[in-house]
Amino acid sequence: MNRTSRLMAVGALSFFAGSQSHAGTNDDPLSDEVSIVLTPTRLKQSIADVPGSVTVITADMLDKYGVRSVPEALRLVPGMQVTQLSNSDYRINYHGTNIYSPRRLNVLIDGVSAYRSAFARVDWAALPVSIDDIQRIEVTRGPNSASYGPNSMEAIVNIITKDPHATDGAALRVTGGSRGQREAYVRYAGSLGQSTRFRGSAEHSRNEGFDRVTSFGRLSSFPDHDAAKINRFSWRSTTELTPRDQLDVQLSLVHSDQEQIASDQYQTTFPDVRLKENDLSVTWRHTVSASQELRVQAYQSEHENREAWVECVPALAFLPELGALWKANPDYVRAIIAGVQPRGGTAQDNALAVQALLAIRLRGAAAFQTTCGDANNDYRERRRDIELQHTYVVSNSFRLVSGVGLRRDEAVSQTYLGGTVANTTWRAFVNAEYRPFDSTSINAGGFYQKDKLTGSSVSPRLALNQRLNANNTLRFVVSRADRMPDIIEQRANWSYLTTNMTPPINSSGSAYFAQTAQAAGNLKAEKMLSREVGYSGNFPQYGLMLDAKLFDDEMSGLISERLTLDSFKPTNNGEVRLRGAELQADLDLANGWSAHAGYTRLSNRSNTPMERTQYSRNSALLGLARQFDSGWRAGLSVYWASAATGGQSRYGRQALTVSKSFRIGSRATVTPVFSVSHLSDRLTSAVYDVDRMLVNGYSDSTRFAASLRVTY
Repeated sequence: MNRTSRLMAVGALSFFAGSQSHAGTNDDPLSDEVSIVLTPTRLKQSIADVPGSVTVITADMLDKYGVRSVPEALRLVPGMQVTQLSNSDYRINYHGTNIYSPRRLNVLIDGVSAYRSAFARVDWAALPVSIDDIQRIEVTRGPNSASYGPNSMEAIVNIITKDPHATDGAALRVTGGSRGQREAYVRYAGSLGQSTRFRGSAEHSRNEGFDRVTSFGRLSSFPDHDAAKINRFSWRSTTELTPRDQLDVQLSLVHSDQEQIASDQYQTTFPDVRLKENDLSVTWRHTVSASQELRVQAYQSEHENREAWVECVPALAFLPELGALWKANPDYVRAIIAGVQPRGGTAQDNALAVQALLAIRLRGAAAFQTTCGDANNDYRERRRDIELQHTYVVSNSFRLVSGVGLRRDEAVSQTYLGGTVANTTWRAFVNAEYRPFDSTSINAGGFYQKDKLTGSSVSPRLALNQRLNANNTLRFVVSRADRMPDIIEQRANWSYLTTNMTPPINSSGSAYFAQTAQAAGNLKAEKMLSREVGYSGNFPQYGLMLDAKLFDDEMSGLISERLTLDSFKPTNNGEVRLRGAELQADLDLANGWSAHAGYTRLSNRSNTPMERTQYSRNSALLGLARQFDSGWRAGLSVYWASAATGGQSRYGRQALTVSKSFRIGSRATVTPVFSVSHLSDRLTSAVYDVDRMLVNGYSDSTRFAASLRVTY
């Protein structure tokens, strides 16, 4: 531990040491805020009865540990691998595996999926939710395709925002900190008439990102081009239509500007990203009887990415003859560009090579002159989804939730798809909880999905939870999960049209780059067989909750390749076996002390190094907080993850957050918040491509931030 870390630790422990904790002073268990969850089965259950391991991150935890983003909140989840490749590019996997394209983790925001199924990605830095609007985050640590279908293969993150009934009046927050961090947030909640409650919020944030990032394996000469600016607006209203009917309407808008360093080796301007997202959801809940409820949720999500740059390329790269040869034999094109005689192909390859070489020779010196023009990675996505869910309490020992749904995804991109590709998906699901005895609960269920591009999949789960006594439970879980290939993997028609060429190489001033990629369209779903033996312990006399598990996850049929224009060859050949143990502990004492801790020991055996590019054999987290009678509050958090042999560096960070609330008048509260964090390593490295490392970092390992919150 270096000098800065020691000073932070000593200062934090001195601050916490105002009094000692005493076992047995807290007679109540942890509140329902932590011990009751909804995500694993879509049924409200106690932690002891759920078929899997769950981490609950509450709004209170976010405050006391100074968490300012969802990716940083997920560092509080045991086993979650969070790697930041650039200011706006987070790669997040539960138990790691493939850092190139983390496609196996689903994210819900009040039931609306933030997982972009057309391009199999989550825009973590620009999620359509402000951290101030989050009530809780439930993370099911393990496959949950049985409840939410494909793409919930490794885990599922369920973000639940604050109910309008739980907020009132106005709130304001301003934040400033190191590396140009600037944030402003405003919220107002109130009533419309007698039956409607609403909450509206807006947020603006900006930061300068890393001091240094790499471009093509070298430290960039543009160290400051990594800033991000995000504007968010959110609206949520709840209307009591009748005593049995409730209507929930949510709207979110996101506009983001993200500076990017690299797109390709020919660029002369930065490929900065402009992102826009609009989400609208409507949920109707109808209470059929004391034992039955119907829920219908419909939503539409539109997502647009604009990423354009200017590139300067030798004119020969746009020759149609070279493009035809690329489609037949890319190795021949690479040989010609390298100035080597191509060999080993078919007679047709040789004939195309002769035509390409002749075209280059006819152009003479002009073939090697550089022409500059506009290129882009633009794309748009639209999703429309409707789902009917029925919850039925059959008896005191049997509960059931079932439903059906329909989704249509559309992706539009001239670059990636050559136009528009759509996919229609049908689904049906059922989950049941049965208690044959007071001490035994059985969870069984599954999810069926059929889509137009890949076909059908079935994801079953069976779990047995056996209570040893009132506070100790063993669980045994077996489940299957999957991930369906995305639109790009199945229908890519990837080509670059360069426009506004100077000097032009033809009369139109536009031409297609010779390199192209075409998807074969024969991929199948990735598969996972998961086995878990777990333990849940609740010790209210100590204010302690424990969760431990041993797991064995076999993943097969994985699409492990990094898909690039130069090498677009997706297969289902990847295999991984993840084994290990995981422990989570939560402590809440009556005298103001609380703690959250986790540890993961992981073994990753894979048939390809791609699936070990994000892998920590050991990782741990510790959060320690104290609420003082004087109104002061302090939270210390420590995160650590070991390095991966595949190139990922180790991660270590310590953070201290201190705050105090002041009452002004009868209704206003002012809370200043001060945070300081320290990175164990200023530079972070990760595998970015085959034989290419990406390294980013800060010139200073210590960062500061200060916020002022006002509520009225």
